[in-house]
Amino acid sequence: MNKERHFTSRMLICAGALMTVSGILTAMLGKLAIGGIFWAAASGMFFAAYHFRLAEKKLDETEESENEQKTL
Repeated sequence: MNKERHFTSRMLICAGALMTVSGILTAMLGKLAIGGIFWAAASGMFFAAYHFRLAEKKLDETEESENEQKTL
């Protein structure tokens, strides 16, 4: 059974978006330092999601090349 490969990166993007919203709301309520920490956490999640997506694409490409070699 073929699993959805991009699940991890999509969930990290969703978590980063929620963390960004939390940071904006926290900063609007006057807690700028905590809002900044939330924004830093969100950027880390987006960065991790980006690298997970690169790894997933690389894995897809290697599997495709292996399948092409098997058919030849």
